Amino acid sequence: MTRAAWVVALLVTVASSATHGQQGTGAAEQVPQVSNCPPMPAPITVGAAVDVFVGGTGPNPVYRIPAITKAGTRVLAFAEGRAALGDIGTNDLVLATSDDDGATWSAPRTVLDLADRSINNPCVVTLHSGAHAGRVLVIVQSYPANTHEAKQATGLDGSGVCRVHLLASDDAGANWSEPRDMTASMRRAEAPTVASGPGAAVQLRGGAHAGRIVVPFNQGPYGQWTVYACFSDDGGATWSMGAVAPAGAPAHANEVQVAEVQGGELVLNARSFHGAKQRLAARSKDGGATWSTLTPIESLPDPCCQAGLLSVAVGARPVLAFTGCDSTTARMNGTLWISLDEGASWPIKQPLATGFFAYSAPVDLGGGRIGVLAETDDYRRIRFIPVMLVMPAR
Repeated sequence: MTRAAWVVALLVTVASSATHGQQGTGAAEQVPQVSNCPPMPAPITVGAAVDVFVGGTGPNPVYRIPAITKAGTRVLAFAEGRAALGDIGTNDLVLATSDDDGATWSAPRTVLDLADRSINNPCVVTLHSGAHAGRVLVIVQSYPANTHEAKQATGLDGSGVCRVHLLASDDAGANWSEPRDMTASMRRAEAPTVASGPGAAVQLRGGAHAGRIVVPFNQGPYGQWTVYACFSDDGGATWSMGAVAPAGAPAHANEVQVAEVQGGELVLNARSFHGAKQRLAARSKDGGATWSTLTPIESLPDPCCQAGLLSVAVGARPVLAFTGCDSTTARMNGTLWISLDEGASWPIKQPLATGFFAYSAPVDLGGGRIGVLAETDDYRRIRFIPVMLVMPAR
């Protein structure tokens, strides 16, 4: 297929996505930005969104902060189950599952409820190799209930500090281990608050650190965020903390995701906490132990909101997928961007959802298919949006 024919096919597919209720935010925004990097994955087809968590349905009035993974044939969607919209209250960790790649979902159920503690920031990974291949790991934090992230104490001991917990399931989410307290391994004593992800962690497939589990984190003090990674080379039994990514942009980096690219390198993509209005990026060549200086990504806007990052194979070609808001001022215009050069540029842009759109988490469903778990409808719903990418005929 020639480049001209490919562009026509992609435009036709984008226009046809309106039949699924997934219209773009305007004619100009529906035109993909095509780079000079053949061959390209095309077309992009956005399917009908499906409700996964609906406020007031199930165990909680409010659901926020999506995280998602696939374990075998089952897709596991996580969220914070909240009594109210505020970030720290009496939040629980809740789970819904799908055995048909997101077409239908189970009712949400509570996975973790710690008395007088608020559960926050789920970050999930399914191990693909090693002695525990198939195991699902979830990392969360807990705070004293009904407090504020800015009011946490330093140090590692006592009920008044932010704590880090790790849960594991070896049966695709049917049963869960008791939470392990990982505070001393994943949070620096001088950092009063941390957040894993939220979204996804990764297990490296290639390079010198193949098999390593890498969990992205940010740390306080509140409003003075920095980002780093924790990693395990023994299937999650023990953990180390990497160095903080050097600052270099006119904004603090906080909520953060990582993805693996060729050779086992990692790319980092972080929220700009006021200042840049663009996503912030860094790279690691040593499995997350150290990072390059954070720099703005000119083509990825950021209204100060979490976003998703995923490495996915489209045919035989690995690409990066990014999900976020196509706005610098408001949480709206849910959009998928595709990079064909390991995050150096983001030439393909596809609208996912109009109107309100906040936190999102993409998952690889295999065969060039991904699903995007996203907050919509002014935080009233977390919905699953299926997306199909295919390679053009040669």
